[in-house]
Amino acid sequence: MIKINVLFFLLTLFSAMAFSQNMDCSRFHEGKFRIADTRAGVVTIAERKGIYQIESSEALKLIVRFKIAWQNNCYYILRLDKVLRNENKLNIPSDLEFRVKIIETATNSYTQEISSSLTNEIYNVFVRKIY
Repeated sequence: MIKINVLFFLLTLFSAMAFSQNMDCSRFHEGKFRIADTRAGVVTIAERKGIYQIESSEALKLIVRFKIAWQNNCYYILRLDKVLRNENKLNIPSDLEFRVKIIETATNSYTQEISSSLTNEIYNVFVRKIY
C-alpha cells in the first residue's frame, strides 16, 4: 500500500512539474503575424516592433496602431494609439484596449486568449508568425 501511495505521489508531482513549466513567448514579442479571427470572419496582419503594434485588415479597410505593454513573457495589453486608415468609418472607441494572453505555442504560431474593453467575453484566436 505504501509503494502505491509513493508511486501515485511521484506521478502527480511529475505531471504537475510538466504542466507548470513556463512557455517561452519571447520569440513572438516582435515580428509580423497573421491573425485568423474565425469568429469575426476577418484576417488581420499585425506587425509588432518596439512599443507599437500596427494592425491592418483589407476586408475592413482599416489600419490602426496600438501601444503594446508586455505585462510578462506571455501576457500583453494593446491600447489604441492612432487610427491610420478607416475607409468604412467604423466606430472605434478612443479608449479601445485588448488584453491578450498566449496560452499555447508552436514553432511559428500560437493561440491567444483575448478580451477587450468592448466586452468581458474571452475567446481564443490562432496566430501565425509570418516573419
